[in-house]
Amino acid sequence: MDEASLADVVARCRAGDQQAWEELVNATANDMYRLAVSFARSRSEAEDLTQEVYLKIWQNLDRFEAGSSFRAWAYRVARNLFVDAYRRSRRERRATWVDPEFLATLAGGDDPHTVTVRRQRLELARRAIAGLPEELAQLILLRDLADWSYEELAQEYDLPLGTVKSRLNRARREVAAAMAVVLTPRVPAGVPA
Repeated sequence: MDEASLADVVARCRAGDQQAWEELVNATANDMYRLAVSFARSRSEAEDLTQEVYLKIWQNLDRFEAGSSFRAWAYRVARNLFVDAYRRSRRERRATWVDPEFLATLAGGDDPHTVTVRRQRLELARRAIAGLPEELAQLILLRDLADWSYEELAQEYDLPLGTVKSRLNRARREVAAAMAVVLTPRVPAGVPA
């Protein structure tokens, strides 16, 4: 659904049209859920966050300015809610991060060894991202897991496009370096390499 159609649906929602609300949710739910997955530890948490977003959107629909982009406004509402939830649960994220149900949906077969290796690497990535400064962690989650464009990130953070790209590059290098330290085989002293 394009922005003009969304604006029409929003106007109908404000007028109390229940069917319009369903249309609005149906038009944007997949994007909101995909964004929620990047911040959540499990599929059920992502579903809960998505529901919270729509509750927040419903409560604040009168604050949406006609003529502006509904998707951009809704993403801002979602991002703020997700970042708050992410900050609250950051300590908890150290205990668990990858939902086994979500892991099962990733390609790679049913081989237990492959699944275990994948889970270990995802946990290493999670730890590396958790060790980043908050802004870098948010950028990498939004770009690499929620599939935001560089332009969307630049607009959201009010940064030049080049700055977004350089910060993402830095974040990715730091994650790769943190993972490399753990994944590099260690040869005991005195043993020929």
